[in-house]
Amino acid sequence: MTTAQEGQADRDTLEVYGRIMDAIVTQRLAPGQKVSENILTRMFDVSRTAARNAMEQMTAQQFMVSPSPRITRIASLTLKDVRENFTIRKIVEPSILSMISPQIDDDEFKRRNDAIFHDGPIATDADALRILKANRDFNVYIAQQTQFPLLISWVRQLEETTMRIYWIYIKLTGFMPFPWEQHRNLLDLVRDNQTEEIRRHAMMMISACEDRLLNAIFTHGKLNEHSLNF
Repeated sequence: MTTAQEGQADRDTLEVYGRIMDAIVTQRLAPGQKVSENILTRMFDVSRTAARNAMEQMTAQQFMVSPSPRITRIASLTLKDVRENFTIRKIVEPSILSMISPQIDDDEFKRRNDAIFHDGPIATDADALRILKANRDFNVYIAQQTQFPLLISWVRQLEETTMRIYWIYIKLTGFMPFPWEQHRNLLDLVRDNQTEEIRRHAMMMISACEDRLLNAIFTHGKLNEHSLNF
């Protein structure tokens, strides 16, 4: 395979990965659902090679699980996963924001933040997915400013799990679990390089999101379900 062919294969896998991830987030591919190269090839009209490569990557990242050599399923999303996600984000996000604040591009930061804005309830799945992806891209952009490839890859995986979690909240409430104005206030702190205030504000945002999301799950009687299917 030539270098150009390898590059095209990588782009094909990335595109297929994104389409499958969208389906996992929106539960078009539901937690626990069985998948295979054939199923994904037919479902997304892609090559077996691209489907296989995406499956291998998603299994390594635990978005898919293989309980036996011949069976692969979409990974369940549990309350333990929700708590783990928020715990890791409380450790990582305030530190990243404080680290990169001196070199942040104000205009790009604002543009990406504005892409998250939505006026009123989120009424359609298309709008929900668009906003979730904008929020993911905002946080991945922040991580990219560190220029640490391993950290960037880790944050992307963390944010894709966050998309799955926030999807639940949107389906239950019609809103994101944080006011957009909190992101706007964060921009002011980052612009002014207020390190300690950045950490405090980021931690407050994440903790408030966690409280709102868990309250929504408990209120809607999902506490005893192993997998959070909506």
